[in-house]
Amino acid sequence: MADDMQMRHNAKRAAEAVGEVSGQHERFVAMDLLQATGPAAVAPPILEITSDTVERALRDAERLLATEGATSGVDRIHTAFHGYLRALASRANLGHSDAAGVTELFRLIRAQHPSFAANAAHQAEIDKILRALANVVDTLNPLRNQSSVAHPNVDLLAEPEAMLFINSVRCLLHYMNAKTKM
Repeated sequence: MADDMQMRHNAKRAAEAVGEVSGQHERFVAMDLLQATGPAAVAPPILEITSDTVERALRDAERLLATEGATSGVDRIHTAFHGYLRALASRANLGHSDAAGVTELFRLIRAQHPSFAANAAHQAEIDKILRALANVVDTLNPLRNQSSVAHPNVDLLAEPEAMLFINSVRCLLHYMNAKTKM
């Protein structure tokens, strides 16, 4: 881009702006083009109840999002969510098999975890949202198995849909983490 006069002008203006803020003369500024075209990312959660596998899967998802894109992070965020549900159910001593999937674990936690038994204000509406989210959770498995790089799939999720998948899981993780801290 050194031959692009507009880019050179923009770089010079960026260096001057940084110099004004820092009070120092800036001669060189490194820049990267922002190429975000899809939905913004929901912040990654910091979980109270977790495991080494969950934390590793979350780190892997972050790295893949930054380097390869959302489509590559789908499998890792699914693994993190599955591991989180398993850790949450185990911590609450909810009987579940080692082979329980995300749908079964989500249903079990909603039905038997003490944090979900309390009646909150507007409980009927919250229950409607949770039932709708149960449909989302039920849809995660086929998308992960048939539309991500978890398996040698030909038709992969496009970046906006992969980010929707990741954001949906992150929202669930944030909510469940907050709900079970009470």
